[in-house]
Amino acid sequence: MKFKSNFITKLTHWEYWPTWLVYSPVVFYYLLLSARARSFFFFTLTNPHMEMGGLYNCSKYRQLRKLPSDLIPKTVFLKPGTSMEMALKALSNIGIEFPLIAKPDRGERGTAVKVIRNRVGLKAYLDHSKADILLQEFIQTSFEAGVFYYKLPTEKAGNIPSIVLKEFLTVVGDGKTSLKELVDESPRGRLVSKNLFKGDGLNPEEVLPLGKERILEPIGNHNRGTKFIDGTKLSNPTLVRFFDKLSLQLDSFYYGRVDLKANSVEDFVQGRGIKVLEINGVNAEPAHIYDPDAKLWEGIKTLLKHWSLIYKISKENSSFLHSTTSLKEAWAHYVQRKKIKK
Repeated sequence: MKFKSNFITKLTHWEYWPTWLVYSPVVFYYLLLSARARSFFFFTLTNPHMEMGGLYNCSKYRQLRKLPSDLIPKTVFLKPGTSMEMALKALSNIGIEFPLIAKPDRGERGTAVKVIRNRVGLKAYLDHSKADILLQEFIQTSFEAGVFYYKLPTEKAGNIPSIVLKEFLTVVGDGKTSLKELVDESPRGRLVSKNLFKGDGLNPEEVLPLGKERILEPIGNHNRGTKFIDGTKLSNPTLVRFFDKLSLQLDSFYYGRVDLKANSVEDFVQGRGIKVLEINGVNAEPAHIYDPDAKLWEGIKTLLKHWSLIYKISKENSSFLHSTTSLKEAWAHYVQRKKIKK
């Protein structure tokens, strides 16, 4: 019955459909734009100083370090094979305590992002990792958002056409139902239940007191149970100015999504107390399209529009003597990505 429920949930909610299926019309449009640009890699000009324009296998740390320290979480960069002793020393030097966030420096869609709560968990993560990793302070605020921003190179001001608000997977106790049963009562929870209770982070048999609320997954990724809510209406001139300044600090950043945290929605709309978690380039989606109430055709229409923007920005940048990535460079970057994912 559970399998059937999950199947029906995925079938009737396109936000869970396979990426290849949703992007089928986009692929055809991309090929058309490539022919028009006479290059399959025209998109690399969108953000000239991001690897592959930010399409894949991009260093998160390389982008974050361009920003002032007050705009980013405290972050430690570690090479694979770093000892536990060296990791703890680096954390102590910068003032990061447990719990903390560990993530690959190069990764997509929340892969291998984990909350590390103690030394045992950190050692296990270090021993398992075969690539560069980031250890970041865990900013424990319930407000998280993804702001999509773009700016034409010939214009001074940018635009915010998409804001997604992230609602973490949460349950409320009734004093008698187990955590596992509470999760399985929710279609969104059932889809991630198997991975949710892996390891020792959550006890499936725990019974929460009546009215007790528990955030089960603090990582704000859609494929980990987070609900994406369309918050585009929160865009305002103050926020646009904040991101105009941010784009200059990032050096030729014209298109992408910035994932961030703030103390509250009130602070967010005023550009106050924002901490940038990650900067995504042309691989970024205007994630408000995955709001449960969003329509499929509107989502596809939005994706096509944004690839049109990628083409337009790339074309303008080409006139500034930027050159596209070569096939040899793109292949080398892809091979590096495959090695990291092994």
